[in-house]
Amino acid sequence: MKFLKECPILIGIALIAVILTVISFACQGSVYSDYAEESDPAKVPALALVFKAARDEVFPWSGSAGAQVATGEVQGEADGAGAEGEGSSATEADVEGQEGSAPDGSDQSASWLYGDVDAAISGNDISGNAVSGDDAEPETYEFTEVDEDYFTDALFIGDSRTVGLSEYCEPLDERATFYSKVSLTIYTVMDKEFVKTDEGKISVDAALRENQFSKIYIMLGLNEIGTGDTEYFFNAYKEVIDRIMELQPDAIIYIQSIMHVTAEKAHGDKNFNNEKINARNEAIAQLADQKKIFYIDMNEAVDDEDGNLDKSLSFDGVHLKASSYERWYEFLLHNAIVR
Repeated sequence: MKFLKECPILIGIALIAVILTVISFACQGSVYSDYAEESDPAKVPALALVFKAARDEVFPWSGSAGAQVATGEVQGEADGAGAEGEGSSATEADVEGQEGSAPDGSDQSASWLYGDVDAAISGNDISGNAVSGDDAEPETYEFTEVDEDYFTDALFIGDSRTVGLSEYCEPLDERATFYSKVSLTIYTVMDKEFVKTDEGKISVDAALRENQFSKIYIMLGLNEIGTGDTEYFFNAYKEVIDRIMELQPDAIIYIQSIMHVTAEKAHGDKNFNNEKINARNEAIAQLADQKKIFYIDMNEAVDDEDGNLDKSLSFDGVHLKASSYERWYEFLLHNAIVR
């Protein structure tokens, strides 16, 4: 008792350390999964995960709808599925857009998408410059077929599925640049330091300040599908697009649809279901202006007749087989913009 009276602060610190350690262990398979995989438990104490995540505004409750920012409660299941079977390492879904889908995949109204979002986009281009009402309407473009050299000055940004595209599509890997990482999300893509350079790892934001590209392809959205609602996801996605356009003003930006999962995977899964994926794809498609930003629904290349990922192309219902990446690549070759 004498010790308690004389050292209350020390005891308080010890209790807090114990509580944070328990939280770290409890959440390292969900909210903190991305941080856990980057830390060596033999060298870094478990409670360090709490502080690393807090730095990115990721908290134990970030897995709930409306959370601030998170690596996504489904990362471990999605990107962590790795490269088994025929080999693959990727994940995401498509956009056929269910017009009645609610922001969070529930049966609520989706009017926000056609209200505030349209109001923010219809009168402005993505940079905020007014385009409606101008005497001379800016030129728009249509998709066309290109050859392999089109990707020589292209950049691909994405999570493990984009990693798989680089690993299993040699013609693309030989020409394009890839800023891709397992478990990457729209919330962490610009600031996480994973782009390798001769001096060490830097963030995508820093890399885009150093290097210029003519085409930038983005596919993100599945790992964070358990975090926040569609509106929150849309706002984060728009911030990333705005920043990329600021750093790469001359680039064509391709927003690729989030790839679907198979019907078996989607059945009964509150996060990995194509209804929720479609709602988010419908939202990010609104960012395309057909002038500098283009939305491409690559699910056309991998879906079955019911709008789900064709199970013959996937080894786990989420990731593509190595041999399936050719379909994705062929889709890109036939859906490009030349200006």
